[in-house]
Amino acid sequence: MALGLAAALTMASFLAVSAAASEGLSTSTYYVAVENKLPAGAGMDLVCRALGGELFTEWSVVPRGHMPKGGRRVVELLVDGEGRYAQVVCSWAYQGNYVGGMSLLDSRWPEAKGCRNPRASGGMCRIVFEDDKVRFEAPGGGTRVIGDLSVKSYPDHPNPYAGRVLRNALEYFGV
Repeated sequence: MALGLAAALTMASFLAVSAAASEGLSTSTYYVAVENKLPAGAGMDLVCRALGGELFTEWSVVPRGHMPKGGRRVVELLVDGEGRYAQVVCSWAYQGNYVGGMSLLDSRWPEAKGCRNPRASGGMCRIVFEDDKVRFEAPGGGTRVIGDLSVKSYPDHPNPYAGRVLRNALEYFGV
């Protein structure tokens, strides 16, 4: 059932982009694999939405829900119109830690251009949650640290947090 729904959403976005192309509207599509390499066996929760753009951005496919350890989800971000941009913004939960407003992908990032062709020789772009940070990896070798991940002890960390640290689950579900 889930595979059928994903296929239907992908087909719907393909048809929307095809219709836009036939009407002379330009669209760009970005593909990114989101990977959970965090150590906890219980996994993490990631609730995302696509922002910016106009109509076609709303057809983007973004992660919503639980990602087990070693799990992977694919983001398909649609950006409509020349000169427009879109981004994927998420709320993240992991072992009692909560973050809101985490920007995982922005079509304005220079490295994001490598995410337009998922079949390129370097493979698909990746967003990796690992150890104490989340990073963006482009097929050409470009890496961007999106930010550090909050943990219960909030130790010193070299990068700003990836998003806004929330105090509890009530704030997480209220975002």
